[in-house]
Amino acid sequence: MPRVSVIIPVFNAASTVAAAIESVLAQTFTDFEIIAIDNGSIDRSREVLARYADRVKILEEPKRGPSAARNAGVRASSGEYLGFLDADDWWRPTMLERTVQTLDGDPDCVLVYTDLALVDSTGREQMASLVGDSHPPTVDEMLERLWPILPSGVVMRRRAFELAGGFPEALTAFEDVYLWLRAREHGNFHYLAEPLAVWRFALFPEPLKPGGGQEEAGVVFERMVRERYGVSAHRHVVARRRAPRSILGYIGLRALREGDRTLARRAFARAIRFDPLRIKNYLRLARTILPDAMARALSGRSRTAR
Repeated sequence: MPRVSVIIPVFNAASTVAAAIESVLAQTFTDFEIIAIDNGSIDRSREVLARYADRVKILEEPKRGPSAARNAGVRASSGEYLGFLDADDWWRPTMLERTVQTLDGDPDCVLVYTDLALVDSTGREQMASLVGDSHPPTVDEMLERLWPILPSGVVMRRRAFELAGGFPEALTAFEDVYLWLRAREHGNFHYLAEPLAVWRFALFPEPLKPGGGQEEAGVVFERMVRERYGVSAHRHVVARRRAPRSILGYIGLRALREGDRTLARRAFARAIRFDPLRIKNYLRLARTILPDAMARALSGRSRTAR
């Protein structure tokens, strides 16, 4: 029986899933199995997965969303610990070594999450640290705001996953947030402030997947949180909706600093599409068009996205 089962849901990820799998095969900790679940792909994902048939257990499912795909992978696995890696992300070589070491060292810990680096859809690094300063949250803290725990940065105990009921299949977004809440009821978390995983912002500059689709899931998520915890999750929904805008703002500012006005212009224009009422991004967009002195007078020298 492997110590860790690595669960990789795959939907139209032919251009990225090989890198995800290779990053697991390159781990310094080697007592693992990989379960890849094709979730109704219509591109070449199955052909890419077939190349790894001798090292990866491959499942095929109809398109039912990431929760159902991950749950199917867990059912087909046998590891004591579960690692979740999305097909467009990848791990750095010591991800499993560091997270397993942490779980082994604290029997009361049910989940370890790590910092992540941020890359754009082409794989170009944009942030060396996506999470930054964090600490293991309480349930109350997780109910107050959206906590920076991403599936590709998580390894957790199978027992906690089962007690929490797995990923809620009624959700096609926010499923991770709800599972972390449920898991926190059964033990503590640890945070490793190391970018042991790399998260791909798949919407820019060339989208790898369609955006949107979160509004209905947000309604369901709010209802589920209110029914179980008696509080509103509206702030979580708003924060998730605004996240792409903030990332695009950061990418645009970085491009400006590097002198790439064309990329910056695209990033700010895309950010405006996500939040057309945010004046700051119109001013930032002006910096990509107007002469430098005039642009600085309008928008200042802001260096961070907010």
